[in-house]
Amino acid sequence: MIKKIKMQRWIPSLVAAVALAGSASLCQAQSPINISFDTGVPTAFYDGSPANAGGTLTYAWQSTGGPDGSGCEVYNIDGVIDQEIDPAFNVSFTSGQYLQVTFQMKVDSSSGQTPVPTFSGGYGHLQMALRDSSYSWVSVGYATIYPPAANAWVTYTYSIPSPSFSVAHLQFQLQGGGAYSGPVTVYIGNVSVVPVPNPAVLSCFTNSSSVNWNNYGMAASWDGSQDAPYYNPVTGAGPTSITPTGSVEFQPTTGGYQGGQLNMGFNPSLFQTVGFDVYYDGPASGTDYGGFQMFIANSSSPYNWVWIGAVSFNASMIGQWTHFNWPCAASGLLGANGFAFQSTPGSGAGAIPFTFHVDNIQLWNPVTRPTITGLKPGTPGGVQMTLDGDGTSNPNDQEGISSPSADNALYDFFWINQTPATYSFTLTNFPAPAPSFSSTPTAPASAGAGFDAHVYLCNGDSITAFSSAFGYNQTYSGAPYNMLDYLGMHVQNASITNAVTYTTNNSVITTNNNYSLGSGVVAILDWKTNAPNANATNRIVFNFPSMASANGTWSLNFTDNTHGNIVAADGSTNSFTLPDFSSDPNYTGNFTPATSMVQFGVYKNGNNANNNQTTTFTHVVVTNANSGITSTNYNDSFSGPGLTANYGWQVAEYYLDASDRAIWQPQGTAYWIKWNTTTSGWGVQSSSNLLSNWGSGGVTYTYVDATGTNTLGAIPAASSPAGNAGFFRLVK
Repeated sequence: MIKKIKMQRWIPSLVAAVALAGSASLCQAQSPINISFDTGVPTAFYDGSPANAGGTLTYAWQSTGGPDGSGCEVYNIDGVIDQEIDPAFNVSFTSGQYLQVTFQMKVDSSSGQTPVPTFSGGYGHLQMALRDSSYSWVSVGYATIYPPAANAWVTYTYSIPSPSFSVAHLQFQLQGGGAYSGPVTVYIGNVSVVPVPNPAVLSCFTNSSSVNWNNYGMAASWDGSQDAPYYNPVTGAGPTSITPTGSVEFQPTTGGYQGGQLNMGFNPSLFQTVGFDVYYDGPASGTDYGGFQMFIANSSSPYNWVWIGAVSFNASMIGQWTHFNWPCAASGLLGANGFAFQSTPGSGAGAIPFTFHVDNIQLWNPVTRPTITGLKPGTPGGVQMTLDGDGTSNPNDQEGISSPSADNALYDFFWINQTPATYSFTLTNFPAPAPSFSSTPTAPASAGAGFDAHVYLCNGDSITAFSSAFGYNQTYSGAPYNMLDYLGMHVQNASITNAVTYTTNNSVITTNNNYSLGSGVVAILDWKTNAPNANATNRIVFNFPSMASANGTWSLNFTDNTHGNIVAADGSTNSFTLPDFSSDPNYTGNFTPATSMVQFGVYKNGNNANNNQTTTFTHVVVTNANSGITSTNYNDSFSGPGLTANYGWQVAEYYLDASDRAIWQPQGTAYWIKWNTTTSGWGVQSSSNLLSNWGSGGVTYTYVDATGTNTLGAIPAASSPAGNAGFFRLVK
């Protein structure tokens, strides 16, 4: 009998099909949407009514007094009982095709103000919401009204976030947050929805109101005398003199870490690069030049500043405009309130004041058409954690995820007086154990040797009392070293040497541990207490020399305060006994914190051969008992969409080569396709015939890789081309 074997051939197409001809990247595929107030009140589904009984809110259209003498709408609230204005307008657009919403607003100078600092001073907070036909509420931006500029017409800009959905209404909301000192009058005009351009010029600082600055220690002002010529970063055209001239001037009183936030909403994920010009006036005296660093201000919780670059000034930059281009989409943010600037010390520890200017802040994408650069088999659904691949420079890299910050402030995740308790994770695609070796120190390191997956339990109370650094450590993957009180379970491939290296913030500590010899897998329970800035001081080790893989479920279980077991992936139960922490007065509170966290992750374990090694966590469970009732804190199979669909997991990164290397993977992915840009708007098509029948490749989930320059898209098994061959291409 002859058996017929059907061979499958999958060939990634290296042809990127572009639907827009000519200078496609410079075109706006959609038309701007402008809501005018020149001839009357625009169509609105809601202008507002008093938010509180007995309050007063009125609104009316007037034909003059608006921006540039045009029409506008006027709102009045009593400010004491009613402290909120909610104008909303009917629109129709798809959010993914538009960049931002702008509108102009002026607060009458006679208006009452909110107390300082209880309600952030001035005129309260302003935000925008995108709403669909069911009147959903997608909030964008939440920032204080800048009082020095608010009494003139100010253009407020809000980025349109991802993912894409059908917008039916725009709503603006001004909230005092508390009683104003008197009635408030607000004027609104010229609402615009801006399509995605290339480049997107956020500000050329042509007037004082363009400097919408939240001061956190560094003065910022508009300077009409210092101006950088404008060059188009996409075409190189220029120089162009944009009038009126001007720039934003920063004046740190010293060189050391003063800053603030320049408010201008945008969606960082739509652009690969942010470009801007810097003029360095120089230090007040001497050669202590100083510098600055720049961040993107996240418009969503946790409203943090995400670092994108830094400059150290030097003598050659004095009196010169210098152009910079820094990453934008690689920040991983889907919405931004603007940019933060922070001065940095010079060689003299930042004792000398200096001055610098910034102009022509713009976002842009290269016009180079992307190509498909890779196709690889799909990964299991879950959280794929990949270690850094930076040669020999980062042998102690760790990556992971942490429990949600809101939970960490409320929960005790430890087991003491809360048994039964379980902490488990399920692994797949775990690197194979290294082959058996002797303890010869010169034996070559093998990929997979010492590769570590773990769960960490960390006390938030004691580190807060020690250094107030609990918030930082929640998103730091090497947190156990910093913690005072910690317990963890590690699952490792057996190492090829008895030297085991532990990570620290600034040094490497090596200890000898015979358990790491040989082949197979080991499980380690380790802990410490009252020991800041130190590795675990106690450990219990279980060896599984015949285990061919660490894949499967590993559980750390506690039956009471001092007894528990580790259930290995092979089903074996391995018991242990711990000290009685709760009865020892030296340990009071060390393992019963009011604030704590759980981390799951992977660790290179000192072996550079583990560069780029990866595993996928397909399921995690965290349970303990309170008052005798078992409660499940987390039971997550990462069904998605996204990492935070079920719980608000935080990504934890290492301090060297920091990048998001914990990536959610959807179920049912047949292939991952990679192309060499992070610019949005590209779709994937597939076909079993190179010359015809092209259709959607089914890619609905994408992410940016750790380099910040490539996009990976998941091709579902259900969308894979039928037959013996498959082809893929990019379209726009």
